[in-house]
Amino acid sequence: MGRFDGKVVLLTGAGQGLGAAAMKLFAREGAAVVGTARRDAKVQAVIDELKQEGDYQFLAVHQDVSLREDWEKVVKAAVEKFGKIDILVNNAAQVTNTDILHCTEEEVLNVFKTNALSIILGIQTVMPEFEKLGKGVVVNVNSLAGIVSGDADGGSAPYSASKGAGRSLTKHAAYYLASKNVRVNSVHPGPIATPMLEKALEENPAVAARVKEYNPLPPYVSGAEDVANAILFLASDEAACITGAELVVDCGHLVM
Repeated sequence: MGRFDGKVVLLTGAGQGLGAAAMKLFAREGAAVVGTARRDAKVQAVIDELKQEGDYQFLAVHQDVSLREDWEKVVKAAVEKFGKIDILVNNAAQVTNTDILHCTEEEVLNVFKTNALSIILGIQTVMPEFEKLGKGVVVNVNSLAGIVSGDADGGSAPYSASKGAGRSLTKHAAYYLASKNVRVNSVHPGPIATPMLEKALEENPAVAARVKEYNPLPPYVSGAEDVANAILFLASDEAACITGAELVVDCGHLVM
């Protein structure tokens, strides 16, 4: 039996990287997964890959998480397909590499809409389904950039600010939704290993040495599955008494 047998998970940003890794782990643990992304073909590609493993339950839906009408569409599709929603994972994110002196109003607003407004819209839209069940779980995928700056935020003022907002929203929602038996927690990953990052570290020994200095725990950069496992823990019944928590997955960055 899987940890999520009989559960329905709504996961945004499911088409690649961390979202794809989380989608695979939830499915392998028995969940029916509604994966969304602006490019839903990418989500479908993950589904097609998993279909080679077994008879998992999926639904791929196009979604712009900054639009209320898209949230309403996704929730309706999920309920029509699977009858309910037990877990919401807010994973979709947007990054811009501009510091406090160079970011534009448009960049700030666009990043905030994807990284912070989406959390509000997601919770507001999914809550009626949680209330029907008498319980629910929300996991917000945040970032070290919501806690510290420097290397952790990549020099992006809009990203740092939006992730700080996501951190505060998690605390706010955890408090105000506790009476409705809804848990709200956040995961704060540091850098996540991708082929592009691994190649960059291999080609730049000085940067690789800096990563090891500031992230002292091997393997120094987390894998997507390492972070996905943290998401699954907070979404599971094993975390039944945890809400408002910040689970950091950073190879020791914050101990410095």
